[in-house]
Amino acid sequence: MPETAYDQSIAALSDLGPMRVWSLLVTVFGDLAQDTALDGPTLSTIMAGIGIKPEATRVALHRLRSDGWITSQKTGRTSLHQLSAKGYEKSAAASPRIYGRPNQMGRGAQVILMAETGSALDPVDYAQIAPRLFIAGADAPLPDSGMQMQPMDLPTWLGAQFETPAMREAYKALHATLLEIDEAFPDPAIFTPLQKAVLRVMIVHGWRRQTLKHPDLPRAAHSPDWRGHDCRALVMTLLDRFERPTLDAIKAA
Repeated sequence: MPETAYDQSIAALSDLGPMRVWSLLVTVFGDLAQDTALDGPTLSTIMAGIGIKPEATRVALHRLRSDGWITSQKTGRTSLHQLSAKGYEKSAAASPRIYGRPNQMGRGAQVILMAETGSALDPVDYAQIAPRLFIAGADAPLPDSGMQMQPMDLPTWLGAQFETPAMREAYKALHATLLEIDEAFPDPAIFTPLQKAVLRVMIVHGWRRQTLKHPDLPRAAHSPDWRGHDCRALVMTLLDRFERPTLDAIKAA
């Protein structure tokens, strides 16, 4: 495998948006160590593979500890880091949206009328389409003081009511990058466990930053040029191809 092609893929994924190290660490734990501890040297090796300096990693770990996302303890001279109960709960709650298969997602939509204007609903599950009106996926819970309505159909103009130009452009950029990776690396055997871990983390991170910004809706609810559903299909294809390596395999690399 040409090393430059791999480096270019990591760089392209890094360039998709601002790289907040604490958020990247959440992705690392969520994808590689959701229910187990990750030792300091292995974590540093993964972060270095992404291009993150040790100082930045230490600052981000401190922030996550302060926010109650992770716990850290010393075992001899090695630190062990793990998601806290709070961190695990939040990570596990996001996993269905991140790792859901295309045939499992976007199965329907509901419109919710709220009693008052200015209702604050989580944009991950509810997108505002008009004053007091929100659209949500079929499985989103009914908020307090909300009335559920089932649309007979989803008009072509609906996506423009809640999609932002930034969201559409972000998905287009992610889709183009994923296509390049899909075409460049058809054989997973060319990757070391560490390279596979780094590539997975960067793919999941780029995808996670977009898919958790809006409700899970059918393709028909979106604009014709929306690439979110296409990105999901590519992400699942790539994650299947580049299977999650064990932490022991990453250490050995």
